[in-house]
Amino acid sequence: MLNTTLIFTRVPSHTGAATQGFAAAGVEVLDFPLQHIGPPGDLARFHAALAALPQTDLAIPVSPTAVAAVFAALQGVWPARCAIGVVGEGSLSAVRRALAAQPEDAPWPRLIAPQTGEASGAEGDSEALWDALQLAFPPGPVSTFPWAGRHALIFRGGAGRDLLQHKLESAGAKVRVVEAYSRLAPEYDAHTAGLLRKALGSGGWWLFSSSEAVRNLQRLLEQAGLGSAVLRQQRALAIHGRIAQALQAAGFGRVELTRAPPEAVLSALQRLEAPSASHS
Repeated sequence: MLNTTLIFTRVPSHTGAATQGFAAAGVEVLDFPLQHIGPPGDLARFHAALAALPQTDLAIPVSPTAVAAVFAALQGVWPARCAIGVVGEGSLSAVRRALAAQPEDAPWPRLIAPQTGEASGAEGDSEALWDALQLAFPPGPVSTFPWAGRHALIFRGGAGRDLLQHKLESAGAKVRVVEAYSRLAPEYDAHTAGLLRKALGSGGWWLFSSSEAVRNLQRLLEQAGLGSAVLRQQRALAIHGRIAQALQAAGFGRVELTRAPPEAVLSALQRLEAPSASHS
């Protein structure tokens, strides 16, 4: 049995089944959202993009949060004609759950994802998805623009990495990047201050799925009158290499990589909290 705390910095952080799995393994879950999700800045554009899905060849929700926002706003079922490309295991799981919640007679679209473990980091994930897309879509009649005539939508929250957009456009596709949600930093108030103190004093592991959440934590520390030195005694799990770099730059004393699914996070904790881990 583990005897540690896992600090979730994302909302929604986990499902009931995941919580039970952590609890059964002796992991206390502490929710400390360092990002809040709001509506997209241009709702009309977002809904117009959803209405265009039946005429779209490929849609890419870039995160589990984007998946949740898109399916929550979708009128009816996902059009089978529109393939779904996903970056990362968390997004793939979220898409499968959303499609499984549709009526049983609703046909599933094609799901296109890199093989597990094929990529490392956000750029690597995008490159791996691009490779998978080449296998999933046959080239068009114009060899220099094999995606000519195809339409793609990329759903994300605010600014993001543009590799997939550039790849698709360079291959001839018509691409629209649409904000599906907005990311909001937490307000520093009595409740947030209490969560910050509890998390810093827990001796557990922080779980980060975005670099922006790291920056939001740094701002909260400044507002609380705390310097970065307090992070030297803190330990963190990161789901991407770029997030790990942000955590190290912020001052975290120990940073380890994990995959995103809850079972992978639990496996990482079991490995890191094993008695031999402190001597390795």
